[in-house]
Amino acid sequence: MSSQPASAETSEPCPDIHLLVLPRVHILDLAGPAQVFASEHLNCRLSYISPQPALRSSQGLSLCELQSLPTEVPANSWLVVIGSSLMEQQLRGDELRSTIDWLRNAQHNYCRLAAVCSGSLLLGRAGLLEGVRCTTHHDLTGQLRSLAPRAQVQDNTLFVEHGRIVTSAGISTGIDLSLHLVAQHWGARVAQMVARDMVVYQRRHGDAQTLSFWLQHRNHVEQQIHVIQDQLMANPGHDWRVAELATRACLSERQFRRRFEQATGIKAQAYIRLARLELSRQLLSQTTLGLDRIAERCGFGDERSLRRLWQQLSGESPNEFRKHSRSAATEGG
Repeated sequence: MSSQPASAETSEPCPDIHLLVLPRVHILDLAGPAQVFASEHLNCRLSYISPQPALRSSQGLSLCELQSLPTEVPANSWLVVIGSSLMEQQLRGDELRSTIDWLRNAQHNYCRLAAVCSGSLLLGRAGLLEGVRCTTHHDLTGQLRSLAPRAQVQDNTLFVEHGRIVTSAGISTGIDLSLHLVAQHWGARVAQMVARDMVVYQRRHGDAQTLSFWLQHRNHVEQQIHVIQDQLMANPGHDWRVAELATRACLSERQFRRRFEQATGIKAQAYIRLARLELSRQLLSQTTLGLDRIAERCGFGDERSLRRLWQQLSGESPNEFRKHSRSAATEGG
């Protein structure tokens, strides 16, 4: 069986991440992504940029020593537009005119554009959402449609990814969006470590895709169970048996089954199946390996078992998923 981790860490350079902070910024809109990207697990360069060197947040906290909007953007940089409570009013006036002009000129230099909450309105006003699937706070979807009539605004979703652009809904969803980007760039294992540090083990759905299986079923404080989940995540293709997991957790098999389900909300065997399904999903979308090789790496007895589980749990075949994921990647790029 394969000893490969669930998701290999990227060999790409760590990005410079610019958080665009505007007057009357929502503190949690800013703090959520900042907490994620400032993690010691990432070692990326984080900058807080703004049209003003100091400003006041919507919650009354003053922020100072903000960096000016850059005239030069390093390669591989990301831009995250943080929402504010006055975004709609600011866009109707002249207050953000220079910021909009800067964004239109600088956006080509960023390989990733993200917006949290009302930050999507700024992207729309700058003309960056034409033909793009996107979202914003549920109270602002109508305004976003008015600002960007050719955008494909999605209702009732937490975050939406379309090519290099990722937008999220209300305030706390900036954390979901940021962990999603971490999982993509640094790998699911690193994203899970960041999530655990923030005590947000259970992440949520974004668009039609699940953010990451590895960040689900973690909304508990059972350290013994977290350790077992870490081991399963590191090598889902191993021939795991409940008896072995119970021994590793220093519990009887009966105790382990009960405590695992109480903590995670799912039976241990079902969790193992889902872990193998998720690894196969990653290999299908990220490699050109044949189904027989993928089945072997994921701990299935044969290709038939892989196909059967896919049909049971996802309602489509592995080949259908591979075709759809490649089509979506081509469309999004």
